[in-house]
Amino acid sequence: MAATGGARRRRGGRFEAGGGLGTTLPMELTLPPVSSCLPELRRTAAPALRGVDGDVADEVLLALDEAVGNAIRHGSRGGRPVLVTLDVDDGWVHMTVRDHGPTAALPHVPAAAPPSTLADGGRGLWLISQLVDEVRVGRWRSGVRLELRRRAESRFAVAARGA
Repeated sequence: MAATGGARRRRGGRFEAGGGLGTTLPMELTLPPVSSCLPELRRTAAPALRGVDGDVADEVLLALDEAVGNAIRHGSRGGRPVLVTLDVDDGWVHMTVRDHGPTAALPHVPAAAPPSTLADGGRGLWLISQLVDEVRVGRWRSGVRLELRRRAESRFAVAARGA
C-alpha cells in the first residue's frame, strides 16, 4: 500500500510501508478508516489469492471489500485503523477483519433472505454470507472481529466431483 495512505503490510514477520504489491501468506494489513483505501485493499489482496479459482478469488475480494467497508463505516468511528488478514491454507481462504469500535452491540448475520430495502442495515453482512462458506462475528476489544472462510475451490468443481 502506498506509504501516504497510512496502510502497512506485514510480510514474513515484519511490517513494511510502501513498496510493491508483492505479498506472501499470510497477508496482514493495517488500513486507515477511510473508504478511499478499498481499491488498494483489493489490489494488495489479489496476489495473495494466486492459485485460487478465479470466480472464488473474485467473490473473496468482494466479501473482503464489503467487510472492510462495514468496519470503516460502523466500527472505526474513533478513527482507529482496521486490521485485515488473508490466508490460503489447506484448501480454504481465511479472512479476518477487526475494528476498534466503539461498538455497543455486535452485528448479527441476517437469515437466508436478504433484509428489506427499508431495513436500517444488514445488507452488507447478508451479501458477505452469500459469498463465503462461514461467517463468525465476535467481540474484539471494544470493536468487532469478523472471521470469514471460503473454500478455495469453486463450488461447481466440488459439486461435480461429488456427482
